[in-house]
Amino acid sequence: MIVSRAWNRFKFPANGFAGLWHDSSVRAAVALFMALRLLTLLVAPIMARDVPDTRPPLLWFDPITGRGNPSGAVYEAALPPESPLAELTAPWRRYDTVWYIKIAMQGYRRDTGIVFPPLYPILIRAVVPFAGGNYVLAALLVANVGCVAALFLLHKLVRREFGDEALATRTLILLAAFPTAFYLVAGYTEPVFLALALGAFLATFDRRWWLAGGLALLAGLTRLQGIVLCLPLVWIAYVQYRPTGLRGVLTRLPVAAGAPLGTAIYEGYVLLNNLGSMEHAYNVGWKLTTRPPWDSILTFFQRWQAGIAPQHELNNAVILLLMTGLAVVVTLKLRPAYALYTWSSLLVILLRYHYGQNLEGAQFESAFRYVLLLFPCFIAGAMLLRRRLSLLIYLLLSVQWLLFLLDRFIHWRWVA
Repeated sequence: MIVSRAWNRFKFPANGFAGLWHDSSVRAAVALFMALRLLTLLVAPIMARDVPDTRPPLLWFDPITGRGNPSGAVYEAALPPESPLAELTAPWRRYDTVWYIKIAMQGYRRDTGIVFPPLYPILIRAVVPFAGGNYVLAALLVANVGCVAALFLLHKLVRREFGDEALATRTLILLAAFPTAFYLVAGYTEPVFLALALGAFLATFDRRWWLAGGLALLAGLTRLQGIVLCLPLVWIAYVQYRPTGLRGVLTRLPVAAGAPLGTAIYEGYVLLNNLGSMEHAYNVGWKLTTRPPWDSILTFFQRWQAGIAPQHELNNAVILLLMTGLAVVVTLKLRPAYALYTWSSLLVILLRYHYGQNLEGAQFESAFRYVLLLFPCFIAGAMLLRRRLSLLIYLLLSVQWLLFLLDRFIHWRWVA
């Protein structure tokens, strides 16, 4: 019944798929996705050419002799040489993508892989038969569909909120040209989560409580920090659209429960299957724990003054400072729901304390990638960069930085 109601409210263009192109959000999303996808797809094999294989020792395996690590055997099996587009997709078999593929192939084991929630591996497993057994291609297909959907929904959201076509397009340009935007077309969860979060926002604004709750639940099954989605969605559902009476409150419950329920379902699965403690997995496998934000900030300055902060740690600090400034603009210029989402997401990043020595002690780990999810900050940035010259300068600098970071990523040098 819920599905039929949602279907009845969905208006398909009269001219079918051809009619979709008349929607400016579709055109903007497809154009910017193609620009990002083609740029990275063309340069990645060139960057990977004639360079020694520097993958981590854990992933080494010799298919001929059978010597090496079990994880290396999975790494090799994920991309059979005869599978479709094997050479083109090989440069994207890196870091977290390998973990998601391993889970898609083997399921969860009692190891540090339990920190990766299940929706993305499930989608990879579902798509791989259509990818000729190429798990890397399947991971890219899922992420790329998520990227197009996220760009489309972000454009729709900005048009709805501000009635400004140019602002919506600039927002997409800022996001698609961001230095770590290649993660939106790589085998990572950022594009899928971003699409689900934006869909949940739009559904809540449309008062489609069950759809919003379902999308938020899926977001919680995609990334653990998805739980923070309940804060802005509850603000919209309960404060912006004030319910009347008990029935009004009850009809909005899916919005409040969706994201926490998604996280709870996965946590329950881990517990029931005796897969170990999530906190223990973070501590042992990733040298991460949870501490007050000022601990990470203080440790970073101590490392910086001691001269042991690596380049990626400095990059993370600069980007977090920039996003904090944009979060202030979000608070002043946008609805409270966007500020709630932005500040709670930033808090999640700052609560991660990375202990250890040298590289293992780098703070704000992966913040340069995580800030891709702060879509209100990109809206705020688009408000500030109204002039064509300022936008052009941003594009020139940011795309060069993107290519530099992509080259490091392909050569197994840590970026985010």
